[in-house]
Amino acid sequence: MEVFLFIALVFVYILTAFAVPELIVKRVWLLGFVAAFLLTALSVLFIHTGRQTVLMQENEMNWYYFLYLFGSISVILGAINLWIYRKFVFRLFSASDLDDEG
Repeated sequence: MEVFLFIALVFVYILTAFAVPELIVKRVWLLGFVAAFLLTALSVLFIHTGRQTVLMQENEMNWYYFLYLFGSISVILGAINLWIYRKFVFRLFSASDLDDEG
């Protein structure tokens, strides 16, 4: 499932990269990443407040799937965002920029 999700999101990224201005592409993908992160955080919060020490029951299975799905989406969107902001990330971690700031 993750492979198909990865392929679909990369395909959508390629389409948006060619069809929309760069600033809009950055905003859309960052917004997607933040939304997936918030949904993951809400899922973790729900699982944490309803925690049990026994094995998972059938009615809780959907929340674990929800957490896994949006966790996977967060990782993929994070990789796409790193690709979009790669120049900034390289500049941020380059030693020459740190030396110039004093």
